Amino acid sequence: MQTIAALVILLLLHSGCATLFGWNIHAPGVLSRQFAENVQPEKTRVALYIPKDVQTYRSKNRGGRFADPQVYYIGEAMTPMLIEGFQDGFEEFILMEAEPTPDVLRQYGIPYLAVVGIKDFNNRVTMKGQAVELVTETVVYDTDLHPVARFESRGASDARKVFAKKGGPEVNLNSAIEQTIYAIVMYLQDGLKSGSLKSGVMS
Repeated sequence: MQTIAALVILLLLHSGCATLFGWNIHAPGVLSRQFAENVQPEKTRVALYIPKDVQTYRSKNRGGRFADPQVYYIGEAMTPMLIEGFQDGFEEFILMEAEPTPDVLRQYGIPYLAVVGIKDFNNRVTMKGQAVELVTETVVYDTDLHPVARFESRGASDARKVFAKKGGPEVNLNSAIEQTIYAIVMYLQDGLKSGSLKSGVMS
């Protein structure tokens, strides 16, 4: 009996998702085909900077008193999805890996820089399913690194069957991140088309 129990524990530890004391949720980290179909690239050069705390962002919000302990690795999925979303959303896209300075922005002729941060992650788990929501704040800077816009974006996903074989919390999280990125890209595109970014009145 002890041997069987030990084997069960080993299987849990090596299953990739389950751990002995809870769940590690790693989303796929890729955008759906529908994203690219719904987004037409804007003819503008835009740079993106993803702070380190966003890249490593995790949440231990278990979603309810009776839910198993859970760790959501949000940053590791959101980082490549943000890059992919900006590549689809703008014809000229530059990823800033180091913290930007006005000199660098001028050197590369970057009129707008977007810096995306995470404000909140909400998780709700019930017997019927799970709902997650991601809230971000994006600050847009001009070439001189002066802020010209600041806005929040939200993405939510509600899965009826949390542990379904073709879905689960990983896919649910991925969907919420994708919706958030879609809102960010659309908001930026609207600001560029209307000229509100240039005038600095967008908020």
